Amino acid sequence: MNSSKTIDLGFATFIIHEFYTVSTIAEGVTIDAQKLEQIFELFTQYYKDKPFVSIANRVHDYTLDPNLLSQEKHPSIVALAVVCENEATKGIAAFEKQFYHGTYVIFDSLDEAKEWAVTHLEQYLKNAGL
Repeated sequence: MNSSKTIDLGFATFIIHEFYTVSTIAEGVTIDAQKLEQIFELFTQYYKDKPFVSIANRVHDYTLDPNLLSQEKHPSIVALAVVCENEATKGIAAFEKQFYHGTYVIFDSLDEAKEWAVTHLEQYLKNAGL
């Protein structure tokens, strides 16, 4: 998968890249277990068992049940990157980070998150002997 593919689920848009996906959740959406299941189905469709990084581009206000972060995790996600444009969203992301059992990094820009995602995944694959 050398090029990107854009998928619109109605409540969120995903740009699928080879090593990472960038999600933009729509304004006012609540991410619940049902929506998370739809997202995971998308990940399985495009990545199958291939490891990848999920980048959340938080440009809109939305709600995520933080308990989902501790209870549910797609098996192919090796890390989460969250891009926050302001201090309020950084605070929300820092709160959510407490619930996630895995690598969760907050960034100021999408470009930074993308660069980190590729480097992090390369290191993960090297360490895993893949």
